[in-house]
Amino acid sequence: MTDRKIIYETLRQKMEDAGFVFEREQRPHRQKRKEFELVFVHPGLVNKFEEEGYKVNTQKFYIKPLTDAEDCEIGFVTGKSSPLHKLTEFVKPNTIDSYQDTPSWTNKENDDVLNQLLNQIKSYINSFSTYVDKNTKTFLFTWNPQKWNWVDLQENIDHLEKVGYFLIQWSCGNSKNIRKGDRIFLVRLGEEPRGIMGSGYAKSSYYVAPHWDGTVGKTANYIDIEFDILINPEKNKLFSSDDLNNVDPNKTQQWFPQKSGIEIKPEIASSLESNWLDFIRENKYIGTAFLSNDIDSDETASYMEGKSKEVIQTRYERNPQARKICLKHFGYSCKICGFNFEQTFGEIGKGFIHVHHINAIADIGKEYEINPKEDLIPLCPNCHAMIHAKRPAFSVDEIKEIIKTRAHH
Repeated sequence: MTDRKIIYETLRQKMEDAGFVFEREQRPHRQKRKEFELVFVHPGLVNKFEEEGYKVNTQKFYIKPLTDAEDCEIGFVTGKSSPLHKLTEFVKPNTIDSYQDTPSWTNKENDDVLNQLLNQIKSYINSFSTYVDKNTKTFLFTWNPQKWNWVDLQENIDHLEKVGYFLIQWSCGNSKNIRKGDRIFLVRLGEEPRGIMGSGYAKSSYYVAPHWDGTVGKTANYIDIEFDILINPEKNKLFSSDDLNNVDPNKTQQWFPQKSGIEIKPEIASSLESNWLDFIRENKYIGTAFLSNDIDSDETASYMEGKSKEVIQTRYERNPQARKICLKHFGYSCKICGFNFEQTFGEIGKGFIHVHHINAIADIGKEYEINPKEDLIPLCPNCHAMIHAKRPAFSVDEIKEIIKTRAHH
């Protein structure tokens, strides 16, 4: 028989790898079981639940014997009201703690549900939804190649690769409640390959413009979308129906609608973000997310950036939270020429600015720790482009000196 002490030690290590903090050993509460149970807390997980609007009554997590039998299962247990039991991001419990018949997670032969749960918790903590304003909504947009030939798709993807984003006007169907900053996913319809091929953010509320099919006098509703990820379905794998089934196992969301602009249910959107992040990492589809909505964050923290991904060329992840900390500290004016988009363009320029890595990620070529207030700086696109006009890049002071010298001529 397997040494049960080894089982507890192994599970404790897995819990700690998933961010849980071991608190103590104790006798099972109000139970006659002979084995001790392990008690954990996870402040990060609890905070994430609360940030996303979920009520958390129980903040303790247990690795414990699940019955009074000497060779009983050992599993993961928390309160029945925990979001872990309710959210679609997390695998369903596969056993029961006999004390109060609480659903629990355990690893069985050919059924590693507890391992799956801990991996999902890690993904959930690190998901994009951490960086998205909780007041924003998530919408699904569509592209059907049989109705519109996206002839310059690869050129658009190349643009995104080069500057970190791609901005395009897109029909939003009958939807009129999309707002600037809302999250957008793009799904490819028609014949296979079908699936999600892009993500980004709304850069405008809806507006009316001539219809995309060219019919004289006909109009359609549009928004502007800034994509941070775009996938060419002729070259690369899409986030397919099978992937969407993992996101939405109960099939509560319509994933292949005929019109753009349907809202993705909030509880599904969170699961989609987590799974989408895993998908683009696994397939090395890493772009630069230029987000613009402020968030509350630990301004003293440092962030990891620069995980290189080999695709056609080497690209590098940018940490969107680090960008936001930088802009909260410095503001939205260019630190070289002083240009401010909102002051010049009004509402359409609000929140727009590039963020420059003083030490270029591509030159470092590896993951590294940054301080958003010391290693990042806001620049307008013109100054940013001039900094990168040579390799290695100009320094901020060098570009300032060039501008100063030219002004004197």
